[in-house]
Amino acid sequence: MHCRNLAHVFLVLTSLAVGQERRWVRLLDDAVFTVAINPENPRTLYAGGLGHRLYRSTDGGLHWDTLIVDYPGGAAQFLDVFIHRRDTAVLLVGGSGFGKLIRSSDGGRSWQEVLVPEHSLLLPSGASIVAHPLHPDTIVVAEYIGPGWSPPRLYRSQDGGRTWDTLDVFPEPIPNCAMAVRWDSLWLVVARCDGALFVSEDWRQWRQIAHLRLPGFPQESEIPDLLFVPEQPRLGFLAVTFLFDTTIAGRPNGGLYRTTDGGYTWELIAFPDTSLWAVASHRQGSELELAVGGFTLYPDTLGRPLVPGSGIVRISPDGGQRWIPHDDSLPWVEADPIYRRVWRLKYSPTGTLYVATEAGLYAWEHGVGIGSELPTAAEPSALVLNGTVWAVRAPCTGKLSLWKLPGRLVRQYTLTAGMQYVDLSPLAAGVYSAELQRADGRVCRRWLVLRLP
Repeated sequence: MHCRNLAHVFLVLTSLAVGQERRWVRLLDDAVFTVAINPENPRTLYAGGLGHRLYRSTDGGLHWDTLIVDYPGGAAQFLDVFIHRRDTAVLLVGGSGFGKLIRSSDGGRSWQEVLVPEHSLLLPSGASIVAHPLHPDTIVVAEYIGPGWSPPRLYRSQDGGRTWDTLDVFPEPIPNCAMAVRWDSLWLVVARCDGALFVSEDWRQWRQIAHLRLPGFPQESEIPDLLFVPEQPRLGFLAVTFLFDTTIAGRPNGGLYRTTDGGYTWELIAFPDTSLWAVASHRQGSELELAVGGFTLYPDTLGRPLVPGSGIVRISPDGGQRWIPHDDSLPWVEADPIYRRVWRLKYSPTGTLYVATEAGLYAWEHGVGIGSELPTAAEPSALVLNGTVWAVRAPCTGKLSLWKLPGRLVRQYTLTAGMQYVDLSPLAAGVYSAELQRADGRVCRRWLVLRLP
């Protein structure tokens, strides 16, 4: 018993020491509006910039190439950079003031226009391009609002972004804000800027499941980011931003909302009366780490942020119960807080958090080095699956083997590092042992899986 207690203390102290090794690093000094991580090689990054600039790194952010799209300059902001999960040389890029969606099949060396709507209000935020988890060539793009403030549309491609058709989804002229996938059901969830949430099981027909009553829409509030946790697909979070320092009927504006029933009901859990733009999650061992970033559109008469938002970077190590401020920990290069707007947060498979801001691109990374693969324990993790799709965050590239207890091999899959989607529909309900093994034979993760009927 004494040895067991000592072992427990050792593990706790070790985990604390590892946590303290994380540090903030500035990767780019220029304005960055989004970041995309290659699912096969997390050291390959793309960052969407200002003025038709796209930045690319193949060494985890130590060095960057600048790719000019069309021509240098202008006010275009690349808010969305999408990497095809199966063919990572395929990129889709769009944003504010760009007026079109472009595609590259060679990692950014050449580009083709693939979607040019009648107006430029395409891709409202960094959560505007979504691919089907099981059919990665099926991609949906959100339009902010239609021509002349007409009802917005969704555009769908079924060939990896080469061609697109139009989905007329909503009859009202209310802007779309963000999209996300609920992993257990493969629902595509669309958040309109007025707080209404719609879902589609087949990615064609839609029904409303919730409506957040946001104060002051359409003049004030929007939902710029939305996510569902892959390992707990009924758990989701959304960020609310607002523009002016007013409330309606005393209700708080902005903040972080949470659902625990798959999106039907939402509650404000943190940061009331705070303008947020981005939220991200990552499983760190047994805990869910959350990160939020703030956003203020307008300054006051003295040049300060009109509402609380810009420069706010908060991280919760325990799923939102407590929050640690990192506002002053980032090595900001921009003294003016209004330009410290956080446009996008993204976790890599190794746990590095990337923060895209107008004051540069930052990474909260482990001491082993940016973009490197962290060692992971091979002790089994237990999980319960109530569906046919297992959204697994693979810590390494290798072969996933499933055994039906007590030890019969029933299925094998080849996975690449990052978020992957395993089709379990051929397997009967029961208990399975799963193991992810590298090519060199080392085991990087084990699971004990209960597949419910």
